[in-house]
Amino acid sequence: MTNEKKAISEIILLALALAAFAIAAWLALKVLLVLLAIVTFSSICFIYGYSACKEKLTLEDKR
Repeated sequence: MTNEKKAISEIILLALALAAFAIAAWLALKVLLVLLAIVTFSSICFIYGYSACKEKLTLEDKR
């Protein structure tokens, strides 16, 4: 009976460890997706701002 309880407790501990790993991986993925969204948005804003600034400078040069 004690061996069965020990086996059951080991299975429960393994299941809890797997669940903890899955939660940690999900949170890491979520953080990486948020960082990717921030980098993409800032890159688009930078490119748009740079092109607008460059266009403004070229318009001033033509005057």
